[in-house]
Amino acid sequence: MKSVTKKLASSVAGAILALVFFASPVLASGETVTDFSQQLSQSQQYGFKHAIAIDQESGQILYQKDADDLHGIASLTKLLSLYVIYDQLAQGKLSLDEAVPVSPALAQQSQVEGLSNVPLVAGPANYSVDQLIDAVIIASANSATVALAEKVAGSEDHFIDLMAQKLDQLGVDDYNLVSASGLRGELRADARPGQFAESEENRVSAKSLALVVQRLLKDYPDIQSRAQVKEKVFQVAPDWQVTMTNSNQLLPGMTYGRQDITGLKTGTELGAGYCLVATSFINQRPVILVTLGAESNEDRFLETSRLLSDLQNNLDWVVLIPQGALYNNGEEVEIYGGNKATTQLQYGNTVACFVPHNYTISDSPEADFTEPASYSMNGNLEVNAPLEEGEAVNTEILHIPFVDSVDGQLALATDLMPTENVKRVSPFVQITRKVHESMQFISDWLNAKIAEYSY
Repeated sequence: MKSVTKKLASSVAGAILALVFFASPVLASGETVTDFSQQLSQSQQYGFKHAIAIDQESGQILYQKDADDLHGIASLTKLLSLYVIYDQLAQGKLSLDEAVPVSPALAQQSQVEGLSNVPLVAGPANYSVDQLIDAVIIASANSATVALAEKVAGSEDHFIDLMAQKLDQLGVDDYNLVSASGLRGELRADARPGQFAESEENRVSAKSLALVVQRLLKDYPDIQSRAQVKEKVFQVAPDWQVTMTNSNQLLPGMTYGRQDITGLKTGTELGAGYCLVATSFINQRPVILVTLGAESNEDRFLETSRLLSDLQNNLDWVVLIPQGALYNNGEEVEIYGGNKATTQLQYGNTVACFVPHNYTISDSPEADFTEPASYSMNGNLEVNAPLEEGEAVNTEILHIPFVDSVDGQLALATDLMPTENVKRVSPFVQITRKVHESMQFISDWLNAKIAEYSY
């Protein structure tokens, strides 16, 4: 088991070493992602309070700064609200062309100066679900979010219950929710005197928010597509149009734009400060960055951009085991009860992860199997017949100290599969073989002892 990982890991380590000479200056290293993150934070002094960066597909954590602490998330709340709304669409309880009523209170709030909004006109059917989703994603419209919430659940409070249920479903158990839009509770259109503490707002950790975004984009990629739209006309009334401008100024062509940014959402509140979720690429892998608590609008974008560049300059995507590679350098494993004695096993999928440029991978990384492994009397790995080509007989998991994930469940795992079909023989043949193997083992042992005492 170890020899194949030794060979692959050694070649990977060599590749990383070669990259050091061609990459930008290394800003951080470290055995674990915590060590790496601390070194990067200390050297770069980023201007945000909490942050995390993850691989979008696997959930591997690439950087974290106080990512487990609760913090205000402001309009990033809308990503959770959109999750609930898209669940309703997926379940057939809502349709994109369905009309959404707007109350007089929401219509009035939609035109309050200083709140992120598109103007709305009160009425039972002035806007569709599709229109308001665009307003939420592109313009971060608070009143449009609450209109959708009331459409789905009857009231904002009941919708917040659905938001909490979604967090519970995702395994997030530490949060505080007071609004569907991300506004402070006291600013809700339906807020009652004394209902909320002063400046009470939604609070979630950066890590939990990254998990929400990862699952959201996996389940509903339409959200990312909409989040890439920089400008769009919103039809307020038959004779009234406004142009929505995306608040994410990191999008290509915008004030702080980067060509490698593919979304996603801003958030701003008194307690939360200036927050951002951005999606981009590192080594051509899609990644998610969450930064909370920057001190200004400019810092929100510049500091997130700086973090992204630093990660791009310090991390490599390394293949540890390629799909189809042969187990144990192609050495054959023994078969118990088969019509042949040995066969080869191959890996069913690629095992890969991010590591820092100068990261040293052990020559024999720790590895184990998900199912108990059997070994012959000679100490060789043994599999039971019958075998079918391409059907897993066990799963091997590599353990790399740098690798941690946003949900704690990432495993560098790959199935072991036979390269051929092997039939099972009768019990009589199996017993005869075992007797022969045992006699041979005893004979070899006795001969070794005789040779030992003959000196």
